[in-house]
Amino acid sequence: MTALLNRGIMAAALLCLTSVTLAQTKIIVMTDTHVMAPELLINDGPAWQNNVDNDRKMIDYSRLLFDLMIERLKNDIRPDWVFITGDLTKDGELLSHNYVADKLEELLHAGIHTLIVPGNHDYGTGNAVYYDGERRRPAERANGQLMDSLYAHFGMSSADREPTTLTYACEPVAGLTVIGIDSGTRGELSATTLDWVCDKAQKAIHAGKRVIALMHHPIIPHITGIDKMTGPRTVAKDHETIRNRLTDAGVSAIFTGHFHIGDMAKDYNENLTDSIYDISTGSLISYPCEYREVTINKELTEMQISTHHITTLPDDPNFEKTSKNRLKKSIKRIVKGRTGKAKFPKNLATNKIANFVAKAAVVHAEGNEHKSSKAKRRNATFNRMVKVANLLMPNNKMLKRHGLTMNDIKTLVHSMLKNKTSYGIDGRENVTDDQQLTIRLKNL
Repeated sequence: MTALLNRGIMAAALLCLTSVTLAQTKIIVMTDTHVMAPELLINDGPAWQNNVDNDRKMIDYSRLLFDLMIERLKNDIRPDWVFITGDLTKDGELLSHNYVADKLEELLHAGIHTLIVPGNHDYGTGNAVYYDGERRRPAERANGQLMDSLYAHFGMSSADREPTTLTYACEPVAGLTVIGIDSGTRGELSATTLDWVCDKAQKAIHAGKRVIALMHHPIIPHITGIDKMTGPRTVAKDHETIRNRLTDAGVSAIFTGHFHIGDMAKDYNENLTDSIYDISTGSLISYPCEYREVTINKELTEMQISTHHITTLPDDPNFEKTSKNRLKKSIKRIVKGRTGKAKFPKNLATNKIANFVAKAAVVHAEGNEHKSSKAKRRNATFNRMVKVANLLMPNNKMLKRHGLTMNDIKTLVHSMLKNKTSYGIDGRENVTDDQQLTIRLKNL
């Protein structure tokens, strides 16, 4: 623990306490790396293979992909900053946190600074375990205090700290305030935390600075209606309030993760007088294994975002295909598990629905659905499936049991396949490019 507390003290003194002026600033944003320390796999066997087979995340590739990104950052990309928006670790294991912190230390020694915010998995889940043949046994988890120490020089050391969470504000580039927001395990912000964040943003704006934020949970439902079906698993709780408050406080954009799908979306404050962008980046360990490159000009008036993917590995030149097949397989398994219990005709439940959802998930993961011919074909297929479902199940008892209607399902699918946020909502419906985007940064 002493080594933990002493590690990087000099680096911590530099991070967020001083700022630099650059001709332009290059930032790499990645998220949901879910790194699993190698020591957690004691012996391969049924326990580990069951985890691999039943998880949408490619945990078995997590360390390899993270290490590859670290090497690319040090040797090829050479950004000024790296932002990681939560779920750094598989399930909050202390060993995994140590592994991630050591790698971020490597970046720091190479002159590349990092800012992080915690995700829900980083606080530890019941899947924080060792895998030993047929058995699983609990592994030590990191709590907030340990994360505060581990990541002290990756944002947590800022002199501007909200007293009740791991939320902070800093100025890594002169004139640019970055607020790292801790949304906890359930995507909730207390009134105290939200007030603190908005106060920092407003003061920065009034001082002539620009403001962006980092948070794990999105503040915009990137698929309209997804929050009705999944709640805090995909979007922050009371996201409308958070969105309105941050927009009114002058935050130009917030970088998020959690959903494991990359999607850039714009929405507005309550009276539609101002807007904010939610830049949700896809997980590094879920197809298409993406990260963002952000360039901010010297005047801090403009932020350009481009999207990149890991498509090859040293031992797998066809990794893009490998990861796509893993996503399809996992989605089919999830859908079959849920619809197989419903009173559908068997072929519809187990094959057509599963195949459709898997293909739609791939299209959505690839982004820019409004430009995709595949998305148009999937949408046409969905419309035909709705007609069949209405004939076979006119009362939709299964949907009613879940408090849903067929209109809810149609809204969700059309929003996803047409790349429209706030689908069907007057004044809010919006299509935003998911791959390349230029954002004007607000000021007074």
